[in-house]
Amino acid sequence: MPALKNTETAGDRLADDLRRAFDFDFVGVSLAPKERGGLYNWRCLSGSVTPRTRRIWLPEGVGALGTVAATRRGFVVSNTRTDIAQDVWYQFPIVASEGLASLVAFPLLDGGDLALVVLCAYRDDRRVTPETFAAVQQRAVELTGLSASAAAPSVLRAESMTPVYAETTHRIIQAQEDERKRIARELHDGLAQELLLVQIELRKAKYLPEDEVPDAIKRASEELREVLTHVSRIASNLRPASLDELGLAPAIETECRQIERTFGIQVTDRIENLRNVNPDAEVALYRIFQEATSNACKYSRSDRLAVELASDDAGVRLTVRDFGVGFNVEHPEVHGGGLGLAGMRERAGAFGGSVKVESAPGEGCAVSVFLPYGG
Repeated sequence: MPALKNTETAGDRLADDLRRAFDFDFVGVSLAPKERGGLYNWRCLSGSVTPRTRRIWLPEGVGALGTVAATRRGFVVSNTRTDIAQDVWYQFPIVASEGLASLVAFPLLDGGDLALVVLCAYRDDRRVTPETFAAVQQRAVELTGLSASAAAPSVLRAESMTPVYAETTHRIIQAQEDERKRIARELHDGLAQELLLVQIELRKAKYLPEDEVPDAIKRASEELREVLTHVSRIASNLRPASLDELGLAPAIETECRQIERTFGIQVTDRIENLRNVNPDAEVALYRIFQEATSNACKYSRSDRLAVELASDDAGVRLTVRDFGVGFNVEHPEVHGGGLGLAGMRERAGAFGGSVKVESAPGEGCAVSVFLPYGG
């Protein structure tokens, strides 16, 4: 069969066939962008789909889609709730967007070039396996005439489940250690490997014919640009430059736009510029904002958020509201280590503030934070 043309029509046909053949609840097919450095999007979809999924655009290396595109390697997640570690949840906006319970994802290649990224998933108790992966990938190869990656798929397993301790302090210490481990892994497995590739490229340039040297240097320069992007992303996760350079309001506005691009969620914001706020209190508010929006993106299944930041004579108020599934505030379902709400209250309490959570099943959730002046 001739290789699949890189068209939306062909991608739609592939998505529909895989969904029917394996009774998947969701199938997404992304076409590789024509130019290197372009953004990836789940353009061809089959099954019931939320509007936010079509609004997700990811660069290579980010998200499940971007990760498959960058590594040319597929993966299997048998149970998204237990097998995706908390420190890599940001890589799976599609899971939060579509409420996926288990999934397989893989690349399809045209010669040595990436042509498509395919993701197939269930939302119920059915579980995918490595055998599912092999069968789905083989059918996709037969249907398209493209080739599969030679790399074996990875099977995701959470390295550990963060224990729920009785004391908030213990949970915070554990979260800090988990974050240090995540950063160490990212530096070792990401940056170190990328820099090694640049070093090899430059070493090779010494032995190339003179007319090939400029192209080799250009390739090394492009790889270094990707390294710088990676460094910038790590630094931003640790402490956004906009928070120091511009202040809390612009930093939150910037993060709102990033949420829209990454998770496909529409974010409406009413952000006031604040005055006379303790810089440490600004950091606490920003981290609370990050935690509240992260939880909404992961668990609420809402396709929109509303963020408000304002001040009055008493202090500063921040509200993050989603319009999703909601939960029982008295008996919430614990995700990960259960650190989120406790951590937010701990941060606010350090400045004499408070955190209020209002929610009910089917009625969304509102997280309201108040920090008094002088805190």
